[in-house]
Amino acid sequence: MEQQKILDYQNYMAYAIAFFIPVFPVLNNLFIAGFLILGLISLAKTYVKPRLTSVSVIMLSLYALHLFGLLYTSNTERGLFDIEVKLSLMIFPIAFLGYSGTTQENYRATLRFFLLGTLTAAAFCLLQSAYKVLILDYGYWHFLTSRFSVIVHQSYFAMYLIFALLIHAYLEWPLMRKKQRFRTFGNIVIFLFLSIAVVLTGSKIGFIMWFFIMLGLMIALIKTLRLKWLPIILMVIISSIIGVIFQNAPMLQERVVNMVKVAKSDEVDHDSKESTAVRSLVYSSAWEIVSTQDWFGQGTGDFQDRLDEVYNKRQYTMAAEQHLNAHNLFFQTWIALGIPGLTMVIGLFSLMFYQSIKHREYIYLGFTLLFLLISLTESALNMRAGVIFFAFFTTLFAKKTSNAPNAH
Repeated sequence: MEQQKILDYQNYMAYAIAFFIPVFPVLNNLFIAGFLILGLISLAKTYVKPRLTSVSVIMLSLYALHLFGLLYTSNTERGLFDIEVKLSLMIFPIAFLGYSGTTQENYRATLRFFLLGTLTAAAFCLLQSAYKVLILDYGYWHFLTSRFSVIVHQSYFAMYLIFALLIHAYLEWPLMRKKQRFRTFGNIVIFLFLSIAVVLTGSKIGFIMWFFIMLGLMIALIKTLRLKWLPIILMVIISSIIGVIFQNAPMLQERVVNMVKVAKSDEVDHDSKESTAVRSLVYSSAWEIVSTQDWFGQGTGDFQDRLDEVYNKRQYTMAAEQHLNAHNLFFQTWIALGIPGLTMVIGLFSLMFYQSIKHREYIYLGFTLLFLLISLTESALNMRAGVIFFAFFTTLFAKKTSNAPNAH
């Protein structure tokens, strides 16, 4: 009886974590702590047989490597802060050791709670923007970018929205049911709402992620449905509505145009404040560091000091003033932990792709692709919005695939 009660509480904690990741990140610390404590109790009472998945081993090793990096870092204060931010890389593999609730029912429920949380967060963002624009008479741009995404950074919120879109497709597949027209209509409305919310974040990497995911879903629907033209028509409708939003929002148009200009340009203005241009300067600075540093990197806490040195030397005003990180997970890890850290991150993604493809867990595959894409433009494990999301769902997916019948 006690064992079942602990498992029930673990399930509730997992559901709460999934729900509050996009809704109330600070409050989530309580549920994460509760999930860890319950997992340790379950282990202490031997309710489950502990077995680390391969992904959990790599995550714990990566966290241990960051701890080791403190031994040769000069900026200990920043290093300790980085260790605190990345704590989820250690907490979730340990907590899931004492969790046996990755049944199909609980697994789908956890995904459903994240979907519900993301819809709640998107609705809140939309309502607060509507209040400012329609009631307080603020400018239309309060529907866009960081003024819309007020809970977490817009790039991470865009990732949450697209992952929620994927979850909805996974739970409701094949989405369009001939005998359930109201349910089909509801699925289309949710798809449209989440897609519009992605556009309102103004995240350029979000646009790219959305395009790849929607293209993949359209191809899968064409393969599944008897009426092959239906998913194409749906894509046309959604794209047309998004096009209307872009047409009436010069700020969104400007973001895309600036991105194209920077991509075509041979030189970038050192004082530019445009995000794509600044990233270009940051990447060139990061490359200078990794191409000349020792193989073991700068240390866990010294990555920012080293970047700031290069920014100041090259007179990259914006990057230096804002102390911008590498805005790329691979560069960031390479600077801090050298070749061992870079290899471990690449190995982690490789293992995730291998597991998801081998077990045909397409939601796991989509999650891995999304996080890989955002990691190309953000230091995704240097923000709590990224690391908690990544560590929780990666450990969940790895545990689920390890329990599959053909996993061993």
